[in-house]
Amino acid sequence: MHEWGLARRLLKLIEDEARTRCLTRVSRVRVETGALGAAEREALRFNFETAARGTVAEAAELDIVEHSVRAICPACLRQVMMTHHDQACPYCQAQPLTPVDAESLRITELVAT
Repeated sequence: MHEWGLARRLLKLIEDEARTRCLTRVSRVRVETGALGAAEREALRFNFETAARGTVAEAAELDIVEHSVRAICPACLRQVMMTHHDQACPYCQAQPLTPVDAESLRITELVAT
């Protein structure tokens, strides 16, 4: 159900932006999320499609782009890019790294017609 909550929050942001800009239909939404985030892409897409029914984003394409996650090494305090949960620091090999933006989900593009 985590994806349902994310889809509803995403839809609220889209509807708020549509109201602000007097948009009547959103045809495409691009979001960025951290590669280590808890959201499963297909589940998020399905829940977004369900939540968008009857809204300005009904039938909108949801484009999900994953990015590497910034992390801090607790041993050497360097900032590194993380691609998987059990990754060691590339400088000192310490584990575990502390993710900084793993749970981010943000709209990067909104296409309206």
